[in-house]
Amino acid sequence: QKNANPEELRLTFASPDTAFYSNAVVKQVDVPTIAGMVGVLANHVPTIGVLKPGVVSVTDMDGNVTKMFVSSGTMSMNIDGSCQVLAEEVVKIDDIDQNAARAILETAQRDAAEGSELSRAEASIRVEVSEGLT
Repeated sequence: QKNANPEELRLTFASPDTAFYSNAVVKQVDVPTIAGMVGVLANHVPTIGVLKPGVVSVTDMDGNVTKMFVSSGTMSMNIDGSCQVLAEEVVKIDDIDQNAARAILETAQRDAAEGSELSRAEASIRVEVSEGLT
């Protein structure tokens, strides 16, 4: 890769319709995966992960943190210092109505405790997504 330097963390973070970062040098990225939160810094061991609903936090070189909700996707950390976070859907945290998200979570938690197996399964998915939003 052009300008590859494993001493730097170069982030590409995109959804199908928007590139939020394109090979940008950042200090850290924290990613929600099915194995738990993964914090990535320069010189991180090569890793592949599956994203779960939650918040991706990107810390730039000045220490400023940008937070975005992702629905699902993948992340990969490569030996050359590049990291790719590819998400199905991304919403900036500031664009999320926290009161509405909490109300959706409460309704989903109630629904997950009652009804048919299918409706409980659907409610469990809503709970997981809502927990990532709040």
